[in-house]
Amino acid sequence: MSTPYYTNLDLNGNRVRDASDGVLAKDYVTLDQLNAAVTSFAATFGDGVATTYNIAHNLGTQDFVWEVYEISSGDSVGAGLSRDGANAVDVTMTPAPALNAFRLVIVPAQ
Repeated sequence: MSTPYYTNLDLNGNRVRDASDGVLAKDYVTLDQLNAAVTSFAATFGDGVATTYNIAHNLGTQDFVWEVYEISSGDSVGAGLSRDGANAVDVTMTPAPALNAFRLVIVPAQ
């Protein structure tokens, strides 16, 4: 089984437009290389009702630093975070955060 190589990558949109099963003549990248290149994660959360959010970061590690900040002010805020395996976290805030009011940023240890 050959390793797939991808061309015409749109990294900003996180899409692979074309794929080939063979080695390309120039500039190729494997899906494993793309996954290994992930160096951080960020997600907006809040719905005005829930106080706990399970957020999948898919970084494959529990070794990371994190921060939650309020989008409108840019100020860091207190939140509870528990690691839920190597690919997700539970973020807890009271009272319930307003719709899309906060942003979680995670940077894994190198």
